[in-house]
Amino acid sequence: MATQVRAASVPREDFQELREMVAQLAAAQVRSEERWVRIEALLEQLLTAQTRQEEQIRELAAGQARQEERLARIEAGWEELAAAQARQEERISRLEVLTEEHGRELSEIRTILGETNRKVDILAKQVGALSHRLGGDLEDVAYTVIYAVLKRELGWEVGPLARVWVNWGKGKEEVNVFGQAQDPARPEQTIWIMGEAKFNPTLREVKRFKAKLERARKHLVGEIFPVIFCYRMRPEVRRAVEEAGIRIVFSFGQLV
Repeated sequence: MATQVRAASVPREDFQELREMVAQLAAAQVRSEERWVRIEALLEQLLTAQTRQEEQIRELAAGQARQEERLARIEAGWEELAAAQARQEERISRLEVLTEEHGRELSEIRTILGETNRKVDILAKQVGALSHRLGGDLEDVAYTVIYAVLKRELGWEVGPLARVWVNWGKGKEEVNVFGQAQDPARPEQTIWIMGEAKFNPTLREVKRFKAKLERARKHLVGEIFPVIFCYRMRPEVRRAVEEAGIRIVFSFGQLV
């Protein structure tokens, strides 16, 4: 009853004003809560930005560290290049010294070579003269031995043997041993003795002799008796000679 009396005693205007105040306080509370929500959102954004900034700082620090490592490697590379350049310059200096020394040595070598060439020319002339003399001596022996062997082994009558120059389609060429013989068993047959006199014939010399025989067969009428006179003959050369149908007379008087 007392409450009803007190309520009944509050003026309507005051009660309305109280309700408005409560409504304002409630609105203010809502706005305050909204502000807190916005502040919390801002704080989250700030925290996120702070996190990103810290990550960026760490990345920058790592990049800086890598940059410093690269700079350190570059500096080390420059130092190595400088050292290599210094070594290169030392080598160039040594090469220049060696080049000068080699230049003097080459000059001396040229002088020695010039003198050597002069002596070689003299020696070549002497050897040529000796070879010519020995060749002549060899042919003289060949004439005698071939003459005796053909007469003894084959019973032929052999005419004079000599070195001749012929022209069988290749210009003038020399035949070491050339002459005629007659077989009493075939007196009507002309036999041409055509030979080479060599100390130790080679395959190349045998090949040249075969080619010369081919040219001779086109110009000589009669039988050709090809023969090589020598002191010795290697097995492969002997096989080539025998396969070509060429006879061999050794210096000790054997006919093969």
